[in-house]
Amino acid sequence: MPLKPNNKIVNAWCWYDWANSSYSLVITSAIFPSYFLSLAPPAGNKTVWWHTISNSVLYAYMYSFASLLLLFLSPLFGSIADYSGRKKLFMSFFSYIGSVSCIFLFFSTADQMLLIAGLFIISSVCYSLGVVFYNAYIPEIATPDQFDTVSAKGFAWGYLGGMIALVISLLVIQFAAHLGFTSAQIDQNIPVRVSFVFIGIWWLGFAWYSIKGLPADRKGNKVTGQTILRSYNRIYKAFLRARGHKAISIFLLAFFFYDMGLTTVMGMSSVFATKTLNLKTVHLIGVILILQLVAILGSYVFLFIAKKVNNIFAVKTAVLLWVLVCFIAYSIQSISQFYIMAVLVGLVMGGTQALSRSAFAALIQDEKDEYATYFSLYDVLDKMGVVIGTFLFGWIEYVTGSMRASVATLSVFFIIGFFFLQLIKKNAWKK
Repeated sequence: MPLKPNNKIVNAWCWYDWANSSYSLVITSAIFPSYFLSLAPPAGNKTVWWHTISNSVLYAYMYSFASLLLLFLSPLFGSIADYSGRKKLFMSFFSYIGSVSCIFLFFSTADQMLLIAGLFIISSVCYSLGVVFYNAYIPEIATPDQFDTVSAKGFAWGYLGGMIALVISLLVIQFAAHLGFTSAQIDQNIPVRVSFVFIGIWWLGFAWYSIKGLPADRKGNKVTGQTILRSYNRIYKAFLRARGHKAISIFLLAFFFYDMGLTTVMGMSSVFATKTLNLKTVHLIGVILILQLVAILGSYVFLFIAKKVNNIFAVKTAVLLWVLVCFIAYSIQSISQFYIMAVLVGLVMGGTQALSRSAFAALIQDEKDEYATYFSLYDVLDKMGVVIGTFLFGWIEYVTGSMRASVATLSVFFIIGFFFLQLIKKNAWKK
């Protein structure tokens, strides 16, 4: 009979998703994108390149550049964490730097676009690097038969925590006058910028609580310059080892393409809704709250499908639904249609992410000393997809003048991903 995971440790691990999901929801999905698009360049200062393109294109490029940095940093730090045995240390470091960068977004104004870009990139990079070490704990805190359940639980806690943080941020913005903000402060978007401070503090506090409850770092090797040089070599070896395992290599190819579409949709959907549908921040937050509630349900719906049929069938079902999402987004004309699409996105978003993560954890369960390295490889493909996806999204809008053309392009990524999933045998994820 398989051993049960330590619920106290699993819950501590889930608190980390609760902590940093506030950032991914408020900063990368809801309030910050709308705020960024509303910033107009100062009068007489339109000669610098970031004022000669639309804010939506600039946002896509910022998102893409942050992911480009992660392509190089994620394997480096993942490998160092494996070598040194210090996952907990690195989780702490990146969580604290990222949350403080988020707090400093309070100083973001229209005449400080470079500051905004820098803080956004730093906080985004730190957020994602923290997730590398967070994901790498799965095989350490759960048995293989519990990977799906623990992974889904983490995502569900994250969606709930992010939703609560978003509601509090919305209340601060909507009832700013009742909270003592003057009309001048409201006009200067001070309440919106205060919400960035609140999210940074939320992230910092709950991450500290989570990390405190995780297993202590094991004694590892001392990190030297030679260790850093070996880090990329270890990733290269992970690629070679993955190539020698048919199920892993095909899954990673599939994941690269469908995740490229998924992460681009999630990263750019708020910008799309704000610019294409003229969706106000209040309505956008309402859509995202619906999305989060449905995503909690979606995580368990697809977990149920995975247990009743198998993991690969559940993932393929989710990817096909993403193709449908792209076609709906391309033709969408009204806010009510966007709400309907949000329900579908929420349903498949949680299931796709949770099952993809647990599927990969199951495939690498015999690589006991290489968890962080393999998850860095997984994250490299994720970030490579974001770099390509968001850059293409912004570039296609720049060339065509339409975000709808950008959205239509994303459907191709999901179709290619589904094709590779079809090549995987049904018994590949049997524990």
